[in-house]
Amino acid sequence: MPKNILAISEGGPDAVPSFRLAVRAAALFDGTVDAIHFAEGRRHELDITSQSMPFMGKIADDRLAERERESRRAWKEIQQLAGGSLTDVEGVSLAQLVKLGRFADLLVIGRPGTDPDNIAPETVKAALYECARPVLIAPPRLEKQSLSNVVVAWNGSQQAARAVDYAMPFLEKASKVTVVASGETAGLLTWFARHGVKVEVTTSDHHDLSGRARGRALIDIARAQGAELLVMGAYGHGGLSNFLGLGGATAKVISSCPVPLLLAH
Repeated sequence: MPKNILAISEGGPDAVPSFRLAVRAAALFDGTVDAIHFAEGRRHELDITSQSMPFMGKIADDRLAERERESRRAWKEIQQLAGGSLTDVEGVSLAQLVKLGRFADLLVIGRPGTDPDNIAPETVKAALYECARPVLIAPPRLEKQSLSNVVVAWNGSQQAARAVDYAMPFLEKASKVTVVASGETAGLLTWFARHGVKVEVTTSDHHDLSGRARGRALIDIARAQGAELLVMGAYGHGGLSNFLGLGGATAKVISSCPVPLLLAH
């Protein structure tokens, strides 16, 4: 059960959705949320541009300070529901963030994107590929109040198996579980049955489509099922381009999924 939940905010539009989704997961499992503000840059850092044009350094510092205030504001808004605390880690490195993540049962982050106000792709990459924990990505708007209607993408891969294993606490509490299968499912269904999880299976044969088209097809199925949570393996080698939407089913789903997305690599 995810009892120790780490919600990561960079103080942009990711702050409110990631904190709210973390609180929702904590309520489901009687867990605790530890929130953290992480800045992709550092105040008072000097680069060549700011050295030659000092006013640019002030603009950058002001932006980082505003993002920190937004993390604090968003956390204060929901703190009474969550327990835990907001950790102020001035100067923390990405490596230190990874260490914190490895002691969490579940990491919750906002959706990455090309907009600099979105959570940085490098942060998502570190959470997903280096923390060795499941990552729950919050969509910009959390329209569903529960996580009880779950769609699971299954293709028999080790990433899919790991994602399903991490998702089992959600699946055991779900009122409906739909497996979207593009591979053999007999062993998976036996495993589910022994855990008391009843599932429906729908077949998806999109091998002839591009990765992005397969991602769109999966999102369409999840939407048609009324999903409140989508579970899938994360594929690729951690390349930054994946998180900028330049290719692959995983990248397409990350960039466009309208519901919370649980990923495992």
